[in-house]
Amino acid sequence: MIYKPTAVDGTWTAKELRKLPSQERDAILAAAALVAEDRYRRDSQLTDFEAFGKEDLHGESTAAPAG
Repeated sequence: MIYKPTAVDGTWTAKELRKLPSQERDAILAAAALVAEDRYRRDSQLTDFEAFGKEDLHGESTAAPAG
């Protein structure tokens, strides 16, 4: 049996999701993943950033340029 999410557009808490049958929970999470994928593909502000700034990296590295 294929479960269709009952509230894809709603907000689910982890507690609420745990109470659902695994197939329904998986369907909701899969639908949410598709929405997230679409948003990430269309909105470059979600992905156009640097993971680390100069002030975020501490310590010395063997790959650091001599200076």
